[in-house]
Amino acid sequence: MLNIAICDDDIQIAGQMEMMIQNIAKRNYVDTDIEVFWNGKSLADTVASGDSFDIIFLDIEMDKEDGISAAKRIRIYDKNVLIIYVTSHENHMKESFTVRPFRFLVKPVNENQMEECFKDAYEDICSEDFYFRFSYQRINHKVLIRDILYFESDKRKVHVVTEDEIFELYGKLNEIENSLKECKVSFLRVHQSYLVNYKHVKGQSYDFVVMDNEKKISISEDRRKMISEQYCSMEDTFYVGE
Repeated sequence: MLNIAICDDDIQIAGQMEMMIQNIAKRNYVDTDIEVFWNGKSLADTVASGDSFDIIFLDIEMDKEDGISAAKRIRIYDKNVLIIYVTSHENHMKESFTVRPFRFLVKPVNENQMEECFKDAYEDICSEDFYFRFSYQRINHKVLIRDILYFESDKRKVHVVTEDEIFELYGKLNEIENSLKECKVSFLRVHQSYLVNYKHVKGQSYDFVVMDNEKKISISEDRRKMISEQYCSMEDTFYVGE
């Protein structure tokens, strides 16, 4: 799940951005938790108190505490959060470089610009080294989550499939699915026995998906409509025939 903050003292603009990001995240099958702030002080205070975000969409010119000052305080507590400035003026760009902003968006921002920025930020976050850790036959393993194509349940065992290797562990797919909900990489439960990495789905038909290793995985009947709707909304989706 991506934790996202929006900070803008214009309530209407903040609401529009929240709706826009919700729509974009849904189209791209990314779970998000969005929190809206009306001034930089409340945002910086929240981060200082221990809350963290993956992405912050931040206006520069605000009352109480402007976006530059707020970002400087935020960087004391969080060096990694992606700060995206959404502003009506570009004259603060040079000053803002001290807080290492990820991107600038100039108002009014349309949904295409926002989606491109959102996808780039998501890719940047997912490129980090997050691991799936497990123990099997008294050996501790860790596998880069971004390298996992899919999990396959087989009775009491679960197979962890990557391009190069297949690992085994004892466990339940439901438990693995729950453990990955906080992960930044999206997994789709296309079947009771399969949990697939969205990034490694090469193509999709009505009743199966094709993975990067050419493995065809059935989509269970009760999940077909949901999976189909998610893929139809993606602009880069293509379908494979029988």
